[in-house]
Amino acid sequence: DYSNQSDSTCEKWRIIGVFKNMTKEDGSQEDLVKIIRDDSLGNIAWDSNNVNDWSTASLQTTLNSEYYNGTYATGALKNDATRNAIESVVWNLGGVSSSSNTASTFYSAERGATVYSGRPTTWPGKIALMYPSDYGYATSGGSTTNRATCMATKLFDWHGSGVSDCKNNDYLFKGVYEWTLAPSSSVSYNVYYVINTGWVYGGSARYAQGFRPVAFLKSNISITDVGLGTAESPFQLKVG
Repeated sequence: DYSNQSDSTCEKWRIIGVFKNMTKEDGSQEDLVKIIRDDSLGNIAWDSNNVNDWSTASLQTTLNSEYYNGTYATGALKNDATRNAIESVVWNLGGVSSSSNTASTFYSAERGATVYSGRPTTWPGKIALMYPSDYGYATSGGSTTNRATCMATKLFDWHGSGVSDCKNNDYLFKGVYEWTLAPSSSVSYNVYYVINTGWVYGGSARYAQGFRPVAFLKSNISITDVGLGTAESPFQLKVG
């Protein structure tokens, strides 16, 4: 966990992970930390025109204009110091034809070139959404179902009572309907999202679902000596 201390009211974000050799918009590569806002900003369509192309999606525009520029109604970025902490990177937009995928097969597909006809495979920008694989890899499993079993279980099946440890011990699971970045490769309007009971499914981009901004921090952002990195005592970042 970390919070941004530059704003008068801190926000809590979660660290998804450190991603090696991320390609930035300028073409260079660096190891970057990927973060996600801890709370949803409400419910909104992925795309109001029901098209699963992130490069033109209405939610993409909302996140990278109103939200990024501080004019969105809820939780927008309020100052230049915070905005300047976010790196512009190349996001992968690979799709899948079915929600019957494990975290690892989602990961491969997200970085692949299989998309619905005419859709781009990458998009350069600052703010996007988590992938299904981010959600899947975030579980620690539990005493009944260990992490290895969760990794071998398709995310579509995570609602099952026999694998409840997978979602219950997943730090990205919020118990709400929540959009991911992954589109369907076989249907022009479907996008994958996390169901409130913990499994991943595909549905129309026009539906109103929860959303949490996701970003990569610039490599020069440092952690202050405040915070332990826990939910109760998050790291605080020096961004000013």
